Amino acid sequence: MSIKLFDLKQQHSHALAKADSIVAAAEAAGRAPTESEGRDFDMAMTVVKTLAPQIQAIQSKNTIHGMMSGGMLIASDGDHGDRTVQTDIGPKLSADYPDAFFTYIQSEGKNMQASLYEGSNGAGGFAVPITVAGAIVPLAPSEMAVRRLAQVIPTSMDIKVPIKGSFGTASTKAENAAFVESDPTIGQFTLSAFMNGIQQTVSWELAQDVPAFQAFCFSDMMTATQLREESFYVDGTGTGQPQGMIGNVGAGVTEEPDTAGNLIALDGILDLVGTLNAVYHPNASFLMSRATSILIRKAQRQANLFDPIWTRVGKQDYLHGYPVEYSSSMPTAARGAAPMLFGDFEAGYVIGDRGGAGINVKVLDQPMAQQGQIVLLAYRRTDGRVRRSEAIQQYNIAAS
Repeated sequence: MSIKLFDLKQQHSHALAKADSIVAAAEAAGRAPTESEGRDFDMAMTVVKTLAPQIQAIQSKNTIHGMMSGGMLIASDGDHGDRTVQTDIGPKLSADYPDAFFTYIQSEGKNMQASLYEGSNGAGGFAVPITVAGAIVPLAPSEMAVRRLAQVIPTSMDIKVPIKGSFGTASTKAENAAFVESDPTIGQFTLSAFMNGIQQTVSWELAQDVPAFQAFCFSDMMTATQLREESFYVDGTGTGQPQGMIGNVGAGVTEEPDTAGNLIALDGILDLVGTLNAVYHPNASFLMSRATSILIRKAQRQANLFDPIWTRVGKQDYLHGYPVEYSSSMPTAARGAAPMLFGDFEAGYVIGDRGGAGINVKVLDQPMAQQGQIVLLAYRRTDGRVRRSEAIQQYNIAAS
C-alpha cells in the first residue's frame, strides 16, 4: 500500500510536538517528568525515530524535489549571463581577400565586394548575442474592489446567518385598552463555500531554463482566481456560486437618460444618494466600472456645473463627496442595466473564505511526470451573500 509523504510528515510532526510538550510541562513546573510522562515521551520519540528514515527514503526517490534549490521548483543552472567562447585559433584570411581589398582601394571606396553585417545570419548575424530580459512584462489586471469593500470572514463550515426582516409596529392605545401585538420578522441566509480555481501545466525544461516563468505562472493563476470571484460577487446567481449584489440589494432608483442623451442622469445620482438610510452614509461609497465614471464626468462637463459633483483628491475619485471604487465586473451603462451601486458595502455584503483568506497553490509533480511536466493548481473556496439589502442601493437605467 502506498504511504503518502504528507501523512508521514504529519505523524512525525505530531509525535515530535507531543514529546516537546511533555518536556516543556515538566520544566515549567520545576520538576522531573512523572513515570507516565516518561512512558509517553519514550513512545513519541520511538515514533519520531521510526518515521524519519521512511520520510527520507521517499524524498530521496522524488527526483523533482531533489532538484529544488533556493525556492525554485526546478533549479536553474544559475548562469544566464553572456557567455564568451575563447579559442586559440588565430585570424585567417581567405585567398580572395587581397583581391577584394585592392579593388576597394582602387575604386576609392565605391566598390565593396564583401561585408559583414547583422541583417544576414551568414554575414554576421549568427555571432550577434541575444539577451532576454529576466522578467515577463505582465498585462494590467482588471479592476477589482468588492473584496476590499465588503466584510470578509473566515469559515470552517456552512454558517446560518439570521437577519431581521421587518420591524414590529407600535400603535396608540386608549386608556384601559389592550396593547396591539406586532412582532418583528426574522429571516436567514446560508454562507457556504464554492471552489474557484485554475490549472496550468509547465514543462520541466521551461521551469528550469526560465527562472522568471515560475513566479509568472503563480501570479497569473492568482489573478485569474480573483477575477472569477469578483464577477460572482457582483452578478452571481447564488446557486452553486456566490450571490451577486446586482438584483439582490435595495431597489434604489430607476431613471431615464437625461434630455441631452446621457444614459446616466446627474439628477438621478442625487436621487440614488437620497434612497440610502442615514445610518449607512458615514461608510458609503460608489461602485462602478471606469467606463461609467467617464460618462458621468462627460455629463458634468456638458452641464457646465458651477459646483462640480465629480472631484479628485490625490489618487481618489469622489462623487458628491463619497469615494468612488471601480470594478470591471460591474455592468456597462445601457438600457435595462444597473451600472452603479451606492451604499455601505461592509454592512451590506459578507464574504466567507473557507480554510483561510489566501489563495492556495499546489504543485503536482507526479501525475504528468512521464511527459516531463509539472501541474500547477491555484484555488480558493469562498462564498458571498447580501447580508443587509437596504445598506446598498442600485442605480437602474430604464429599459425603454
